[in-house]
Amino acid sequence: MKNLFKTYYKAKISFWNAFSTEWNAIKNDKAVITTFFSVAILILVVYTYIYSNQVVTEVPVAVVNQDASKMSRDYTAMLDATEGTKVISTYTDLQEAKVAYYSKKVMGIVIIPKDFEKNIRSGMQTSITTFSDASNMIFYKIVLGDVSVINGYYSAGIAIKRQMAKGISFDQAKQNYTPIQAISTSLFNTSAGYATYMIPMLTALIVQLVLLMGIGILGGSRREEKSTHKHFPRLLHKGGTIPVLLAKACLYTAIFVVIIPIQIGIVYTLFSIPVRSSLFVVYLFLVPYIFSVVFLGIAISSFFKRREDSILFLVLLSVPSLMLSGLSFPKEGFSGLYQLISKIIPSTPGITGFVKLTQMEASFMEVLNEWNHLWLLAFLYFIIASMTLKIKSKNEKYNKRKVSY
Repeated sequence: MKNLFKTYYKAKISFWNAFSTEWNAIKNDKAVITTFFSVAILILVVYTYIYSNQVVTEVPVAVVNQDASKMSRDYTAMLDATEGTKVISTYTDLQEAKVAYYSKKVMGIVIIPKDFEKNIRSGMQTSITTFSDASNMIFYKIVLGDVSVINGYYSAGIAIKRQMAKGISFDQAKQNYTPIQAISTSLFNTSAGYATYMIPMLTALIVQLVLLMGIGILGGSRREEKSTHKHFPRLLHKGGTIPVLLAKACLYTAIFVVIIPIQIGIVYTLFSIPVRSSLFVVYLFLVPYIFSVVFLGIAISSFFKRREDSILFLVLLSVPSLMLSGLSFPKEGFSGLYQLISKIIPSTPGITGFVKLTQMEASFMEVLNEWNHLWLLAFLYFIIASMTLKIKSKNEKYNKRKVSY
């Protein structure tokens, strides 16, 4: 019992010494302070401001009206009245419209064919040709979507008028044309805003990026000075890495207890991004996320010889983390190998759970799988960080003795 109390007392002292040592290192390093506070907040503000319009509207479109009839002008007016597209100009010649398209004055071309009205009145099928830039998926979707909607409404109007000409009532003609009524309801992101989709994912990704950069800079500095064993003397004792690692993880968690409310409490409110969860539940979910990222950062930082190396490495790491997070492409579309790699990166379950909580109004039980996944990663990286930190301390102490001799 006495030995147990003695071990606990030493671990407690080591924990608080490591906590204060790491905090002093953060306070005294301007690069780390900038990384933790300025980058974590400013990056989010800048990106949120860029996408603050949420939805792209009035995409410029050129209409090539080869018919010049009343019906073709009505069709053009209906297209211009949509929220997504705006008819910049009408052309009678396709070549003129192509010049406007390639000079980026318009993002799509709609061709109304000759004899458009004549074919409709005679009951013949006619066609509307649409050209849209598929290299930009947002413009492509808006132009193609609005043209499809107008085609549907215009066709419905023609069919209903023909039935009404036969003496059928408007309601009956409408029911005959659309026997099945489709009711579409947008869940969660009701405005289909791009910022509402992207910013919550980016918030969770910034947490990982900022933590890894800060820890990498401090780890690189200590590697340059060969001071890890000096700052944390109990690392070389049995079980000495446990209180040190827990102290670091608790400190960084405490830092984000301050940063997270600024991010989701102030930034989200300023730009009207909804938050559908309590701050306590978000904190509870983020604890294993921060722990896993901290332990991963400590494990990686053991390989940095200079503090600049951490920034270079993390810049290279940020792109795969972004791609594998599901932000740019659904994770379900990855091959088996890349799905496996994505599962060992903390940001993958971290982003999924964070988005479910803040945007989908999920309960904590509904993100329990992601929470357990993060604790598993935290345990895995804790073991790796313990080994790398102990090896690093031993090498520094051995090299220092070798130099003194």
